[in-house]
Amino acid sequence: MERLVIDTDIGTYYDDAFAVLLAANSPEVQFEGVTTCYGDTELRAEIACKILEFVGRPEVPVYAGIGDPLGEAEALMFGFEGEGIFDDGRPEKKPEEGSAVEFLTRIVRENPGEITICTLGTVTNVAAAIRQDPTFVENLKHLIIMGGVIVPVVDEKGITRSPVEEYNLNNDPVAAKIVMESGANITLVPIDVTLRVPMSEQQIEAMRTARSKSAQLVSRILEPWPEQERLIYLSVGIPTEFTGIWLHDPLTIAVAFDPSLITSARIHVATEFAPTLVPRDLLIRHDILRTIPKKKAPNMNVAVDVDADRFTQLFADRITGGL
Repeated sequence: MERLVIDTDIGTYYDDAFAVLLAANSPEVQFEGVTTCYGDTELRAEIACKILEFVGRPEVPVYAGIGDPLGEAEALMFGFEGEGIFDDGRPEKKPEEGSAVEFLTRIVRENPGEITICTLGTVTNVAAAIRQDPTFVENLKHLIIMGGVIVPVVDEKGITRSPVEEYNLNNDPVAAKIVMESGANITLVPIDVTLRVPMSEQQIEAMRTARSKSAQLVSRILEPWPEQERLIYLSVGIPTEFTGIWLHDPLTIAVAFDPSLITSARIHVATEFAPTLVPRDLLIRHDILRTIPKKKAPNMNVAVDVDADRFTQLFADRITGGL
């Protein structure tokens, strides 16, 4: 049984909500709590409360976390948080009193070697916990981070998806450096791997016809998504031709209870501001925090491949056949 806390920027994108639903529907997981990060964390906490209440898991505590980056990065909100989730009203369940950082430090300190944290957005809360409690890293069992790019991706249309596309770490690069250099037991699940796990049309259709509340919620979240996706991509300069319902964050959750879903390598990953060529912008940027493999002593496990069909089917089965 994996004692799991999800730290998330839930809202805007669909996959954070899907990750919470996967954890709620996985018998291998003892779901200890949800903490929110980045931007309007109170609203994000309300979104998490609504999802947990809707599928019958109101006992899972939710804590609002730090909304502003530790450095100078801008906390960006796209302006459509919770669409499809609040369609039938706001939740009765409320976030817990106290902060996400207080919760993280307490649960890890009181349960040494037992708590796994999956971060699905900025790692601001975890960085703050590391700064606040000098025993946090040694007491934390496992930190699984959805973020970074190890091997830049050139997709089937020839579009390069470089480190500029991975915004979880870049939304708070100061926090990212603190966490990645902390010595914690880290597994990194980078976007070059999560881009290999899109839901199939058949799986999406199965969500529409399934009777579980989780599947109903997935369908509600996906209904407004195409227009949201177009606006997000246009606002950050990503071509809109190559899209898919990628399960970035759910894969990160699944790795916590079934690491056999990925092939991992024990390597050294450095976090540094290196000159980054962005071909479509015809410029070199110096403000992108890159995750760069180096020939040094290993400091983390890195997902380098994934059993895509097995994972996407696991996700679909858990959602359609669960709560």
